Amino acid sequence: MNLAENLARDFPQVVEESFTNEAKERWATDFKILLQRRDVTLPRQRELVGQIHSIKRRVLPSGKVSFDAERTNRGHADKFWAVALACQKERTTGGPRIGEIGVRVIG
Repeated sequence: MNLAENLARDFPQVVEESFTNEAKERWATDFKILLQRRDVTLPRQRELVGQIHSIKRRVLPSGKVSFDAERTNRGHADKFWAVALACQKERTTGGPRIGEIGVRVIG
């Protein structure tokens, strides 16, 4: 079993997400808009800021767009993708709209 299946079994509210180029483009673009509007509050954490700045937009030979970061000894911009995905989920839930999304990074 993979991680998503294990979590879905133990936590029924967990939703599996596939990190396709299309999904990553949507998450990265929406997260950039949130940052520009100052609708997201991030912790002053140097590593997270570095990961946000490490994401690069590339046009593939097929003409499709790809958003990704170089792999380093500290990861592959994992915190960026976690925060971008969390913001996406916060914005797409059916609950009441809040003016600002607060982020706390653990670990």
